[in-house]
Amino acid sequence: MKNNVAIALIIMGTMLVMAPAVSDFLYQLNVVTVLSQAKSESVTLQGQMGDYYRFACWATGAGMIAAATYCSLFRKEPCVATA
Repeated sequence: MKNNVAIALIIMGTMLVMAPAVSDFLYQLNVVTVLSQAKSESVTLQGQMGDYYRFACWATGAGMIAAATYCSLFRKEPCVATA
């Protein structure tokens, strides 16, 4: 596997693994913003990420990172014949 492909897989896999955590942070930030502006005691926002989607993001990202690592470890170098 080429280095560029491996780097892209690792970066995109990391982003997929981090997506649920970033989503939770943004959700909590929205809740705090709405509570502080509306001066109310409770708020319900729709759109929190589902558990299956969380797992799918984690599994896909971890798989991409594992594939890049595995393929990079067992990369075959081209033979260069010297005259």
